[in-house]
Amino acid sequence: MKSFSILTLIFAFYIAIGVNAQEPLSQDVRVVREFDPTVSDAMKINQMPEREDTIEVSPEFNYNVMGHALVGNPDVESLKAARLARRRKGDLFPSYVRGGLGNYQTLFGDIFYNITRNEEFAFALHLGQQSSWGKLELEDGSDSEAPYHQTDGSLYLRHFFDDKTLEFDLDFDRYAYEYYGFHNVDPSVLYDPNDSDDAISGENLIPDRKQRQTAFDLHIGLLGQQADEDETRYHVGFDYGAFNNYTGVGENVFELSGDLKLPFSNMALYVNGGAAYRNVHKPSGDDKMPDLWTFDDREQIFLTMDPRLVIPGEKLNLEVGVNLTGEFAETEDFYLSPHVKGELVIAEGIVSTFMGMTGEVHEDSYRAIMEENPFVSPDQLVETAHSNIRGFAGVKGNFSSATSFTARLDYEFIENEHFFVNRFFPFSGSETQFGMSNLFTPVYDDVTLLTLSGELLVRPVRELDVVLKGAYYGWQTDVLAEAWHKPEMEISIRAGYIFSEELRVDAAFNVLGERKALDLNSPDGFKQLDAVTDFNLGADYQFNKRLHFFGRIQNIFAAKYYRWSGYPMQGINFRVGAGYSF
Repeated sequence: MKSFSILTLIFAFYIAIGVNAQEPLSQDVRVVREFDPTVSDAMKINQMPEREDTIEVSPEFNYNVMGHALVGNPDVESLKAARLARRRKGDLFPSYVRGGLGNYQTLFGDIFYNITRNEEFAFALHLGQQSSWGKLELEDGSDSEAPYHQTDGSLYLRHFFDDKTLEFDLDFDRYAYEYYGFHNVDPSVLYDPNDSDDAISGENLIPDRKQRQTAFDLHIGLLGQQADEDETRYHVGFDYGAFNNYTGVGENVFELSGDLKLPFSNMALYVNGGAAYRNVHKPSGDDKMPDLWTFDDREQIFLTMDPRLVIPGEKLNLEVGVNLTGEFAETEDFYLSPHVKGELVIAEGIVSTFMGMTGEVHEDSYRAIMEENPFVSPDQLVETAHSNIRGFAGVKGNFSSATSFTARLDYEFIENEHFFVNRFFPFSGSETQFGMSNLFTPVYDDVTLLTLSGELLVRPVRELDVVLKGAYYGWQTDVLAEAWHKPEMEISIRAGYIFSEELRVDAAFNVLGERKALDLNSPDGFKQLDAVTDFNLGADYQFNKRLHFFGRIQNIFAAKYYRWSGYPMQGINFRVGAGYSF
């Protein structure tokens, strides 16, 4: 594949600029008055799902922000009756504020603003802050301060023309936290990190507890929204992302992307393409803790083109194409994989089956790695992963008008999949004793992954929604002893019930399977991270059309669990608050 040239890929990219067919977006952006303090979904209308085959069925666990309990909010919406006659417009308020408090010395608040009932523009603005100053008990019985402070803001703007939409988005996020996890590096002991010839004091291997991540994102796009299915459709966009942390490492990303749909006869040609430039730069004073960290600069260019032919039919729908990506850094790498998918309708409106084969390049960035695991050592040069072949098959359908389901099997080969392990420093002159750091390092391996997953939605009455999701993961590593920190299974049951127009409640039960973490001081070479069983309850009461109150209790079983080795998450915790529209 090395025979492909850079010029060939650049030429192919320019041919590829354009968009997948999409239905016109609603021009009425409403303030969402949900009680969970996260960014309103109305702020994220432009972030459409990208998975090309079927829905994602992994349970909704949220571990990205340290110190939080598992999130189990039911992500369901009640069906609305069709309007048979014109109705008087209801009250819509352009502004909404909410705030609350909880244990672990938690305070949070948000403010939202959007324009309402405007045929030409959609505009939304959000500002939010969330802070906690709580303590957590570590595995050795000691208490550790585990504060975090998250500030985020978003601006969403759409200008609707007759057959196109102009997109503009700004996002800002700042997350400050500490390395509060357990470690046993002794400041007075000498270590030999990285096979160093000189012994180094443990004091020089313990990082500053403070860390933060700051990100800024800009998106400008143009979306074609032709009403006729036989017309050409497109979507082009420019994205810029800036990221840096307290250590001084930064990343800048510039990206051009486009999708194009070219219908002809009863078929359509879809071409997706993109070009991305990514630059990681080291801190200006790179002599900061030189015994612990080694920083390097890096530049990467990714060029992609994914053409596919879609052949619809009354019973059988087919997609045939290829996925091509070129990566240009210190070396040139090219990734080519097929894209074949078929869906067969067995009984119209009741059950259908699907199967296919595809592949994709995971452009894991420095920012993505730090967001996935906030406690990763900041001197990382992230490697690119590639699923060269992923076969999948499944069935989906409806048992009745109140029940729907999906069952799916995936089997894939992944090159350079990353796993997180604690950093270990050998005692000076010893090959069997190590000091364990609370910093993590990504390690890489070629793996195969078998995934069995399913989803079941039950709506026995209009007021009640129950969603069951589950997945089993079978990891087979090539070199690593285990798939570190990866669970074998995940299960989530979520339910929401509307008692009246004023009161609704929800419940969630989540299970995360056992995981293994590297431990060089253990005779087995690892330690077991127990399974997590998490139960949450929440309620929202609409006092009047402007004011509502909410409350939530999380981790009711008070399970002490670890997402990352050495870092306990919050136990039983509650939040209460109020929101007001004006």
